Amino acid sequence: MRSVAFVAGLLFLSYAFNSCNVCSCKKVPCPAFEDADFQNWFAAYQSSQQSIFKYQSSFDTITLAAPQKNETYEASQGCFGRNEGCMMTFSVWSNEITASSRQKLSISYAGGPNSSSISLRVMGFNCSAKDLNDQGLVLDPGTYTSNYSASLTLNGTSFNNVQLITRDTIIDRFMDQPYKVYLSKGAGLIAYEMYPGRQLWVKQ
Repeated sequence: MRSVAFVAGLLFLSYAFNSCNVCSCKKVPCPAFEDADFQNWFAAYQSSQQSIFKYQSSFDTITLAAPQKNETYEASQGCFGRNEGCMMTFSVWSNEITASSRQKLSISYAGGPNSSSISLRVMGFNCSAKDLNDQGLVLDPGTYTSNYSASLTLNGTSFNNVQLITRDTIIDRFMDQPYKVYLSKGAGLIAYEMYPGRQLWVKQ
């Protein structure tokens, strides 16, 4: 019985080592964060900034801290059970916190050789995407839908290259949080509309 277990163990080890591409760990160089579409759409968020949003006679401030993004580094690759390769990461968030302990705005990006994941949060509005293109975020299937406009006027202010992301309030009925978020290429968040009051806050 012991000999059978021993032979089985040898066969497993042989399979494991023959399956891996390189049977000893090695270091591979990984580039600093760079994604042209992401950086074009969120160009305004490549450094700290403050934005003012207005609804009627009321104002709201969103102050973004300096973004966190990976610099060049080395990753381990090639061993049995480890084949991470390179990842690129970027995240930025607001200094302000809502009454429900949510940051007013946060964006995060994580991308590997074959896929990427992007998260956009505006207070309680939380959508995810798998990519970015000329018309904005390529949303994951779910309760959010997207519409693109080459130009759009909001409360008398004109914006170009606008993506409107809308939350389905039949499925997701959470109150007192945005259900519409407007992004503009290069400027990032330009407006958000609250549910159920329909208050439209527009960037000044």
